[in-house]
Amino acid sequence: MKFIYTIFLYLYYYGIKLYSYTNKKARLWIDGRENIVEKLDTVSIKNCIWFHASSLGEFEQVSYLIEKIKQEFPHKKILVTFFSPSGYELKKNFRYADKVMYLPFDFKNSVSTLIRKIQPQVVFWVRYEFWLNTLEALKENNIPTILLNGVFRKNNSVFYIHLLKRCLHCFTEINVINSTSQENLKQLGFASTVLYDTRFSRMNQVVQSPFEDETIQHFVNCDKVVICGSIWENDDRILNASIKANEDINWILVPHEVDQPRIQELSSLFPNAQLYSQYDKSKKTNILIIDCVGLLSRIYRFADLAYVGGGFNKVVHSLVEPLAYSLPVIIGPNIDKSEEAKELLGLGFVNRIYTQREFDIELKSMLSNDHSTSRNAKQVYFQERINSLDNLLKNYRALLSSDQ
Repeated sequence: MKFIYTIFLYLYYYGIKLYSYTNKKARLWIDGRENIVEKLDTVSIKNCIWFHASSLGEFEQVSYLIEKIKQEFPHKKILVTFFSPSGYELKKNFRYADKVMYLPFDFKNSVSTLIRKIQPQVVFWVRYEFWLNTLEALKENNIPTILLNGVFRKNNSVFYIHLLKRCLHCFTEINVINSTSQENLKQLGFASTVLYDTRFSRMNQVVQSPFEDETIQHFVNCDKVVICGSIWENDDRILNASIKANEDINWILVPHEVDQPRIQELSSLFPNAQLYSQYDKSKKTNILIIDCVGLLSRIYRFADLAYVGGGFNKVVHSLVEPLAYSLPVIIGPNIDKSEEAKELLGLGFVNRIYTQREFDIELKSMLSNDHSTSRNAKQVYFQERINSLDNLLKNYRALLSSDQ
């Protein structure tokens, strides 16, 4: 199996390298890893607390945790690594980390050298993306390695199960977000602890923090507001007719990718829309396109209803953010890979649609009916989970505070 994994690594790496000649994101991925381990010679990061996140979404799950650790243990060095440029490029100047860098690709020599140089005190691995050589090197060096916000499903390919089990053996402790993942992991022969997703703690902080935005507040103007968050082209096809037919609703569109081609795509589809970065108060429009990152979790507070995208692609995106504001939520059909979405659907906290007509029906129903009972239930659900970060710190405070 290790031989097959090694072949996979080389195919993966050189496939991206070839792609990088025509793709900017792939070029960042390659260039960002050039001589990355050697550059650590100029950085004092030894004996650090190391967090690894695949991309921006995974990082946001632990950003508040990192902040709290840095505040409680200011003398501790913190390293954050990313696999994807979409995380690194946006968070490379994260103020609570002493060093932010790409994770070296999972070639054995590279990761062994990295670990020898930084000798981390403890490693927190966020959610998934298991790199076997890195994890085995951590285990061989007796470095405590803890999985946070783990999610595990029932159905895995035969090859992946073998790889997954080898990776899971490397973790000192495994934390999962719910009992379903705990049971699925148990079937694989591994014990775990249920610690609610740390995003609940983070979102509680976001909700409680004052937030003002002159552009958003001028645009919403106390009217009915629908926020369509993390949307893709397939979501556009579902939303298009309803957006154009309901001019009495203020629509805020937040694409999953905010690169120029995607923003241009939305601007062409909705020619009367304004861009957030170029908003003109003198122009009347009921469609606002957010063309920057970092706003979505905060602007949900202005919404009466949320549509969360991704459900007409591979999987619906995070639902914790609109849930934090107790909003009515509409999602697309593809939720098999999201334990979060399946749980919230079962509780009646989200409504799933399959067609444009169903979206239009749910839109009108959810904006006209009193959802106070549902909102109260969502508030209770959310409040029960906001201590996840405090519980995590309680569990690992002794490990974090030790001096090696």
